[in-house]
Amino acid sequence: MEVNTYNEYLIKLIDNNESTNSFNINIKIDLYLTLLSLNNNNYNHTMFQNEINILEDFLRKINNLKVKIQLKRKEEEINNLIHDIKEIYINNSNIINLYNKDNANITAILDSKEPIELTNILDKLTKEKIKKVSNKDYYTEIKNEIKNNNYTINNDGIIINNKIINIDEFYDIFSYLLDIANYKKTYPNEEKNELHNNLIQNIINVTKGIKEIDKEKIPMILNYIFTKDINNYETINTEHFIIENIKITDLYSFAGNNQMNNTAKWQKINIPNEFLYKKLKEAILTGMYYFKDNNFIIESIENNISSFKTCIEIKEIINFIKDNLNKKSA
Repeated sequence: MEVNTYNEYLIKLIDNNESTNSFNINIKIDLYLTLLSLNNNNYNHTMFQNEINILEDFLRKINNLKVKIQLKRKEEEINNLIHDIKEIYINNSNIINLYNKDNANITAILDSKEPIELTNILDKLTKEKIKKVSNKDYYTEIKNEIKNNNYTINNDGIIINNKIINIDEFYDIFSYLLDIANYKKTYPNEEKNELHNNLIQNIINVTKGIKEIDKEKIPMILNYIFTKDINNYETINTEHFIIENIKITDLYSFAGNNQMNNTAKWQKINIPNEFLYKKLKEAILTGMYYFKDNNFIIESIENNISSFKTCIEIKEIINFIKDNLNKKSA
């Protein structure tokens, strides 16, 4: 089958039958946006400042190293400083490498003890730091806009609200999403947090190209569907969603809904698609989900307590996704 649209490609992808690389950029962008929902605006000023502080400490020590070498200090003193700098790099490589755009071999440069090489890496990392600090407010604006608005992709980059964002610039803005340390605990239950974090790390690894996409395609495509707002909940088949937790006040309002077909149920009470659609969208776009055994579980938390929970077998959520992508393509 010739793939003409992104929706058709996603259907093939969810069926493990993708046959084109035409949408590689779209997939990577949607992986980033999935991570953005899972992060749920957790990246704050304190984290940003901590990142800058780590980088500045690293740069300061490299500069000290360069000066010591130029002043021909004792070899032991120089080697001890190189050891300290390497320790900083090893412990913070996820942060420092965000500014190392040329993928320079920092360890080799340190070992070379060449002032020219040290100056070169200092200049490049400092330039990237200045750029990020000066663009902080703009980056925050883009983060807010892309979570709440549709976007398109063309050869020039990502278009949102008539702004064109260069692809590489997009990756820079959202580079913090590739560090699991920038995600907070979501659930009061440690087992659920572990499952949630495992999913996040797997999506990070797919985004980095460390592993092939597998179950991670499910939240990625759901995030795409609900961001685009399918808005046809009346015809969605939700009967395979198993409702495990729901507020009593909501159940009372549904007690008379016993004539509906193809809808989720809590015991014998039908759950209207409009209600479920809203709950699904809210949970997906705030990253409130995880995999357990052979199920995809969506669970919202309010005041540290589970307020809504539904699960669905992986094979059924795949059918749900295909059904909605087909509706959007129609």
